[in-house]
Amino acid sequence: MSHTIYLPVVPRLGLTSEERGKAISAELFNLTLPKHLHRPDQTSTQLLPLIQNEGDPDQWAIVGDHDYVIPVHVQRDVTALVSLFPQLSEEERSQLTYYIATSDSVTFGNLLPSDSTQLTREQAEALGWFPDDPFDE
Repeated sequence: MSHTIYLPVVPRLGLTSEERGKAISAELFNLTLPKHLHRPDQTSTQLLPLIQNEGDPDQWAIVGDHDYVIPVHVQRDVTALVSLFPQLSEEERSQLTYYIATSDSVTFGNLLPSDSTQLTREQAEALGWFPDDPFDE
């Protein structure tokens, strides 16, 4: 059963919500295919899509399935991904690094920082993430 979640991305590290969201999605992709193995004509570099909040265009969210299993390449490097979460305690940073470094695959929901906001579709709708459907009128 699909368990889609919407993760609003907090601007951090001098990055906007959109920039940081794209960076996180790219680093998740790099877990499956490390950057140094990308083909010169590589067009797909994002693992998960982002959506823009219709009510607040400066706010973006990563959309993913909580139970999505991400295959992890043997040559993965978790440094860049972990660095995108400066709010993590040293313990959380170590646990995340260890989890990814010692796994052949990871579950998306297990990668989420403890302080992340996870919204259901209904919660995201209530917070203005989706435009009103003109056909509902």
